Amino acid sequence: MCEVIYGNMNTLNRMRLYLIGAVSLILGLLFVILFYNQEIGLNYSLFMAAVALAGLWLARSFSRKIGLEQYAIVAAGMFFASMVFVRSSELLTVLNVLGSVFLLLTGVKLFAGGSLRMFSPFDYIKVPTLPFSFIGPFFETFSEIVALKKLPGDTAKTREIVRGSFMAIVALLIFAWLFSSADAGFAKLLSNIFSVEIDQGLINRTFLAAFISAFFVGAFAFMFVRSHTSPASSEENVRHLGGLETTILLVSINALFTAFIILQISYLFGGASHIIAEGLTYSEYAREGFFQLVIVALLSFFIIGFAERQVVQKDGGHLRSFKILCGTLVFLVIVILVSAFTRLSLYENAYGFTVIRLFSHAFMVWLGIMLSLLAFHIWKNGKPSELAFQTFCSAVIFLFMMNAINPDVFIAKQNLERYRSTGLIDAQYLGSLSDDALPHTFHLLNDPKEDVSRSFARGLYWGEHERRNFCKGEACQETSNNTWQSNRLNYSKAEKLLAPVRAQLEENKSWTEPTPDRMR
Repeated sequence: MCEVIYGNMNTLNRMRLYLIGAVSLILGLLFVILFYNQEIGLNYSLFMAAVALAGLWLARSFSRKIGLEQYAIVAAGMFFASMVFVRSSELLTVLNVLGSVFLLLTGVKLFAGGSLRMFSPFDYIKVPTLPFSFIGPFFETFSEIVALKKLPGDTAKTREIVRGSFMAIVALLIFAWLFSSADAGFAKLLSNIFSVEIDQGLINRTFLAAFISAFFVGAFAFMFVRSHTSPASSEENVRHLGGLETTILLVSINALFTAFIILQISYLFGGASHIIAEGLTYSEYAREGFFQLVIVALLSFFIIGFAERQVVQKDGGHLRSFKILCGTLVFLVIVILVSAFTRLSLYENAYGFTVIRLFSHAFMVWLGIMLSLLAFHIWKNGKPSELAFQTFCSAVIFLFMMNAINPDVFIAKQNLERYRSTGLIDAQYLGSLSDDALPHTFHLLNDPKEDVSRSFARGLYWGEHERRNFCKGEACQETSNNTWQSNRLNYSKAEKLLAPVRAQLEENKSWTEPTPDRMR
């Protein structure tokens, strides 16, 4: 009876491994169909949705309990993946891709065992390196999948011969492909031996599908096959800094920051009148000073975090003097952040909004929130995992808010409002924005001021040229950016607007604005 039960369990486990292999193979083929020689767009949203659904379905198949935490992580990842299709802003697209990948990898870590609230800061840092942990599970699972236990004359030696032969064929094919790509003579020799016309594109697709399939075999095996221990949340760490040396460090920094703010208050908040009096350019005053002050804020954040983790505690908590010094430093850093925010605002008033300036503003707000959370964490003697979880949530909320703002539309509206009130505009920059902004800026092509309309047309021409003509050489013969895989939500709307005016854009592609309203 026990042998029957064991045999049934063994069969069930083998069927589950075959299921992982089949699902991974489907994902590999889907990846090739969606991404081969394609720019990112709808394909990314569809593929990430397929990955999430496959993972949830396999979790059910492996009788894994799916909690609210896992569903929340997957839902957040799917939201950012969908925004790759909805939003066309390049920088926001990069952040959405990174955010969705990070969240799905975090989901993989959760399915493997553990709770998000128990993750230490180091656990979050290790998430991007998680794919390296898929290598071992891949080879283990792949070896089981190709074990072929039902072969006639089934013996361990037979299985070893079959597996060895299979792996040798795969290795020979890979190296033969590499050598034939590197040496025309070797490629000709192979073609003479096998007398087969080899389609290089088909070979590339095959190896790409195989690689992606292998990746997901390893990922799903890591999640559902390999056993894991719950991540130990080591809340206690060996502390090496004494109270006196920490006090010296923080008092010195606080004194320097206080002196800087008091003695330079006119420089920090003097505005346009100070710029004129000192003979400074906006670039010197706003841009350079802004980056210096943000670096100061970032370094302060890491210093406070390091001191909080290393300073010796008394009775399980921080000394009151340490809390006061950290709170004071956080307050001073926030004042400096306000200064940097003010500098950037002056720069925007003079030259308008850009993507980098908008994201810099948003980043400063997020950094101020993080500093406040850190100060509260120190005052309450909180656990490191609590601060790590708050940081994680705040980063997710930050990215969500940037998607809600729709950066390129926000920038277009702000600069158009500035144009109405001051008559100043960087029309060429507005023309270079993504398809998201085009419905709001398109009227500039017919602006009464010729220099504005021609400058906008030039920016639109080169912006469109860069977005639409991404492929070069032979790749352009196989595909273009106008495929359904790389489509974006606002692409068709932008095409309808641009089709009647392409001749006008072509005429102005080489036009140069006499007095450009920009300084970047």
